[in-house]
Amino acid sequence: MDVAQALFALLTNPNVAYVLLVAGLLALVLAIAVPGTGFIEIVAVVCLALAIIGLSQLPVNVAGIALILLGLALFIVDLKVQSGLIALGGAVALGLGSLFLFRPGEQAIMVSWWLILAVTLGSAALFGFGATRALRAMRTPPRMSMDRLVGASGVLRTALTPEGNHFVGTALVEGELWTVRADQPLAENTEVVVQAVEGLTLHVAPKRR
Repeated sequence: MDVAQALFALLTNPNVAYVLLVAGLLALVLAIAVPGTGFIEIVAVVCLALAIIGLSQLPVNVAGIALILLGLALFIVDLKVQSGLIALGGAVALGLGSLFLFRPGEQAIMVSWWLILAVTLGSAALFGFGATRALRAMRTPPRMSMDRLVGASGVLRTALTPEGNHFVGTALVEGELWTVRADQPLAENTEVVVQAVEGLTLHVAPKRR
């Protein structure tokens, strides 16, 4: 048996074809949720292409495919609304679709129960907990506003030099180096107070003693 035949035999194994199908669809869902990474899209295309090769030689049940796709659609919806119940419904649909993926009575082809259980529970955990929390964290604005810097003290690390109608340099404020500007020239190591924040530039004035 040459390499091509061995690969074909592997792809037509029901368990392998099933894993490739689900992995490709899950990667596709993640690619939709976090577009533009490139790697996830490649994984989805490769897995789905290999799954199609294997499934084309097996007695696939259309109803099983439909249920799996319904489960993945519910996962996508859950990523949008971030409701664990929808992810749970998607896991149930995925599990049922996995059970009915192949038509009964034809060469007794079926996917391992343990594999179905592992994929279903893993997908539920991924989308019901992991992916949802990750997207929520990505969409949550920073709690610390730049406005917190107003009134903070700092020390100039460079002398302020003329730039337009202001004098610009850098200062260490709350442990970070910032671009600052003032209405007057100030020497290096002068203590300053932040009066306003404009973008990433701090407007400062000499600290009064």
